[in-house]
Amino acid sequence: MPKIEDIPKIEEKSKDELDEIIRVVRSSVLPQHIKDFIIKCVEMALWFPHILQKKNISLNRLRKMLFGKGHKSKNQDKKKDNGQSNETQNTAPEDNSASKSKTGVIEQTVNTLALASTDSPEKKGKNPGHGRIPHTSYEASHEIILKIEGLKVGDPCPEECGGKLYEFNPEKPRVLIRIKGQNFADIHKYTVEQLRCNLCGYLVQAEIPLEIGNDKYDAPFKSWLVLQKYFVAVPFYRQEAFQRMLNFRLPTSTQWDLIEQAAGHCYLIFDLLKTYAANGKRIHNDDTSVRILQIIQEIKNNPDTKRKGMFTSGFIAEYEGHRIALFLNGSKHAGENLADILKRREKEKPPIIQMCDALNCNVAKGIETILSNCLSHGFRKFQDIVDYFPVPCVTIMKLLSQVYEFDEKTKEMDDEKRLVYHQHNSSPVMELLQSYMQALFDEKLVEPNSELGNAMRYMQKHWPKLTRFLSVPGAPICNNVVERALKIAIRNRKSALFYRTPYSANIGGMLTSIIYTCHLAEENPLHYLTALQHYPDEVRQNPENWLPWNYKQALKKNTLQHVSGAAASKAAAPVIALGALAAE
Repeated sequence: MPKIEDIPKIEEKSKDELDEIIRVVRSSVLPQHIKDFIIKCVEMALWFPHILQKKNISLNRLRKMLFGKGHKSKNQDKKKDNGQSNETQNTAPEDNSASKSKTGVIEQTVNTLALASTDSPEKKGKNPGHGRIPHTSYEASHEIILKIEGLKVGDPCPEECGGKLYEFNPEKPRVLIRIKGQNFADIHKYTVEQLRCNLCGYLVQAEIPLEIGNDKYDAPFKSWLVLQKYFVAVPFYRQEAFQRMLNFRLPTSTQWDLIEQAAGHCYLIFDLLKTYAANGKRIHNDDTSVRILQIIQEIKNNPDTKRKGMFTSGFIAEYEGHRIALFLNGSKHAGENLADILKRREKEKPPIIQMCDALNCNVAKGIETILSNCLSHGFRKFQDIVDYFPVPCVTIMKLLSQVYEFDEKTKEMDDEKRLVYHQHNSSPVMELLQSYMQALFDEKLVEPNSELGNAMRYMQKHWPKLTRFLSVPGAPICNNVVERALKIAIRNRKSALFYRTPYSANIGGMLTSIIYTCHLAEENPLHYLTALQHYPDEVRQNPENWLPWNYKQALKKNTLQHVSGAAASKAAAPVIALGALAAE
């Protein structure tokens, strides 16, 4: 029998030849279980090279496909059946000497976790609801009041009982919701009547109302296109094909022209958001990949180009209680983009709190920040290998979970109270975690170069930055907020695949930033983008009054001024007319 390490010779067989082999095996006199085994081996040999050629396959993904996500070894199942506790990792068989040496910190950690699980109250389940959406959640609705014909409040009862009618349950009236569909575009076709004199050629046309406007596509339609492209991630060609099915022609070039027009009203807002983000209290940053065809072509034309990567850098900043989202597309890493943003920071302000993962490319070179690293990245390193090192990974994950539970209770606290709370509750847990990992190394229960050892050494190497929330007021514990935000850019990348030029990539990043900032401010991005297009002069004069979290006040003020101005001009019109008559 050949050794397992020997590479077998690759044989190429056609489908007909393989079918013939399977037919011969089935018609042979071999026992049925041997026939089934041989046929399955042939099928596996066919499937394995095919799956390896897939681009997105990885060793971890292949392992899960073959053995399942929660696969455990037979030794673990035997220990579970015998009622034995799994208190060591399954890197080597446990003997009596090893079990005797597992004292001190390791036993203290296990006892602490057991005590915490016993003392912690059971989490109450969510109260069951009816699952219906309340009518108050529909803001953009046409409200119609259905009146009772022939009756009003104070009329005598129709049953002639002597009583009078009154308004019933005015606090909770009966409301019916009827949702009606409509097209993506509501097209209005105006036919202008024209009259012409046959003798002199004088042409008379019907008066065109001002509300019709001069643009073929109005501002809300452009805003819809922006949201469809940069939030819903519908590519131009797919939108064109879909609208053509609905008998509405919308070429890809037209879509881009309209989005470019809408983007022209957003530059001042985007620039101001960068300035506010630079002067905020803390900022999260991370990277994901992007494709820009012009840059790819430049790299092909110049193979010696050092920087060949393209990135979407995502930032979530906090400024005076408001959260700002920024997405920058190009060849720069998140750290380089962050350095450009922080150049706008006022010099007298203290260094900003920065949260990112431990990659060097996320650090702003040459600019001082209070650097914090993401605890979730360390957590996921143990989560990925929990099936192979169950006991130490579960122990570490439980300790980290306690820290997350403590952090959840600090959501409504200010920075100073949150720091004191973490120092009192989370600090002992993190110290126990640090001692537990070091004890595993000292007792030689973990191979330093194993996957578990690498995960633990990652935690030890970046420990001061991972525990920054225990020493700096306002320091976050993880980078999940920006990783969730980058899902929008990833969704657009998977759907549209690429940007054509750096210019279009910059516009895409700017519009995505404004849309997601509206989302963080719980404002309607459709209304906001439309307002920027309706009031370009006001936005140009005072952009700080037209940000996603305060534009409604400016919109209300301009609406009142417009109404009062229209009323004044209407009242003054007769006076002007009388004055003109008197002059004549």
